[in-house]
Amino acid sequence: MQLLNVRKSSRRSNKLRLIIILVVIVLLVVGAFSVKPALKKYRAWKQDRALAQAELFLDQNDLPKAKLALDVAFAAVPGNPEALRVAVRLLEQAGSPEVLPLRRRLVRLDPTSVEDRAALVTSAIRWKDLNAARDALREMTPEQANQPIALKAALAYAMATGNRPIADALYDRLREEEPDNDKLKVMHAVLRLQSPNDEVVAKARRELDELAKKPQNTLFIQRELLFNAIASADFKEALRISDTIVQDPQASLTDRLHRANLAINQENRPFTDVFAELTAEADLDVSQAIELIRWALTLGEPVVVENWIASLNEELSNDPMITSLEADAVSMQQNWDRLGGMLEAGVWGAIQKDTVRLALSTRIEATRENTSLQNQLWDEALSSAGKSLTELRILHRLASLWQEDDFIEKTLWVITRGFNGQTWAHQTLFNVYRRNLDTANLRALMNVLRERDTSVPRYKYDWAILSLLTQRSSGWSPAKTAMAELYELDPKNTDYVAGYAFALAQSEKADEALELIDAMSPEDRETAAIAPFLAYVYGVGRRAEDYARVALLEAQLQQQLPEEKFLFELGKQMLNRPLPKKKSEGAQDTTSDDSVAGEE
Repeated sequence: MQLLNVRKSSRRSNKLRLIIILVVIVLLVVGAFSVKPALKKYRAWKQDRALAQAELFLDQNDLPKAKLALDVAFAAVPGNPEALRVAVRLLEQAGSPEVLPLRRRLVRLDPTSVEDRAALVTSAIRWKDLNAARDALREMTPEQANQPIALKAALAYAMATGNRPIADALYDRLREEEPDNDKLKVMHAVLRLQSPNDEVVAKARRELDELAKKPQNTLFIQRELLFNAIASADFKEALRISDTIVQDPQASLTDRLHRANLAINQENRPFTDVFAELTAEADLDVSQAIELIRWALTLGEPVVVENWIASLNEELSNDPMITSLEADAVSMQQNWDRLGGMLEAGVWGAIQKDTVRLALSTRIEATRENTSLQNQLWDEALSSAGKSLTELRILHRLASLWQEDDFIEKTLWVITRGFNGQTWAHQTLFNVYRRNLDTANLRALMNVLRERDTSVPRYKYDWAILSLLTQRSSGWSPAKTAMAELYELDPKNTDYVAGYAFALAQSEKADEALELIDAMSPEDRETAAIAPFLAYVYGVGRRAEDYARVALLEAQLQQQLPEEKFLFELGKQMLNRPLPKKKSEGAQDTTSDDSVAGEE
């Protein structure tokens, strides 16, 4: 009996063990299938939570923490377009230039989205990166480019670049698409006010008078007519329109400031009287107080600003933005001791005492005209700031207030090299160098940008074309290789075709260069921007008639770089030179205008 009980117990144990094993296997299988969904849900929750935190930090104007939260959100669910769109919206609200790389990522994630492409154009225009806006427009397919949202983006670009004929044509297209859109009608008529044709202007005025009868258009049209009158130096008309505007119940402080400018500049009224009227009209909120202070500082009235801030109630006078502008007023009065104390207290953000003291020491040396020591102290201030974007931005603000161009440039270079998302810094440098026709520094800037961000073909193109302009050589250089790669990437891109043809012509491959140019459409060959490169290619190829045609396009070019201008002269000189002898096969090419040793 005992033996029998043992056998029964053993069988029962085996059965129980088998059941346990089966349950474990089932749990493992179920777990394996449920882990992924659970992990996915967790990551989605983590991303939503991080985005909510980013929004909170942006509301608090704490950009560093907001960026960290956004980084967490992107790491939780990489490549989530919706999360990127939320992040872009938040950054747009915060006025952060980091929105541009995110918009580029969105376009790469969803190339079919016209909305994302158009938004990239408008963001680039907002941050004055007009080349990025142009590239985004060019990368649209014909189907995308003809959609209303894309046409509006193209119109914004045309207006930003002052291309009135293109803007006029785009307005016509859009009015066909949206015939009942009053805003388009108003803006088109405003554009035509700038026409050199008196009949066009008169017709536009009549159209605006008719559109102004609708209450929703009245104030906007009056404001545009005011700007037009000021631009035309018709100050009698400007005063009349401005008086009408400020009587409108919906008139803003900005409208009253425009009238104040006319009172000071045209009616010769004292600034203090005009300012007193502005402050007495109504109780100003924080945003209006800030606007008024900025206006007064722009007109060079820091003492009035300081006295007025002292008279404000505690809530207004202690507002961070107002105390920040108060520091501007103190700086304009060269009260360095007081400014130093305000900066160390964090009025513009957290900054080390050493950085503040080194920066302010440059003002002392400025009075002694010790330029060498000034530069040394500023370099030390930049070194003290280290990798703190907040401190570097404060130094940039100081340099801008002092109008110290060298200090501004040095600071922008440190920011450009050290911080990827600070588009404003490199765009400011680009604008300065372009305005000054400084090709060498333009090339150095584009070299930094193309090495830092290989996802933007424009950086590679700009560096390559500037290298070809500044380092001419018949040898095959890295810049020519880069241009060939760009052409292979997009053989229909007009800039890439002309740039690659220019590279080939420099290397005495005129036949290949001409073949590329001849394959372009006649319209593309009439593009003024590429005319210098075509002039050189036609000169190298001894095509006098074609050279003469593109040489006429030079009149359309504004702010040519000296090296671009020289290409027309060089092409003209080459027309009358004998063609070079064909090199024997396998012969080494040793001729060059400039050495390319050490090229990036």
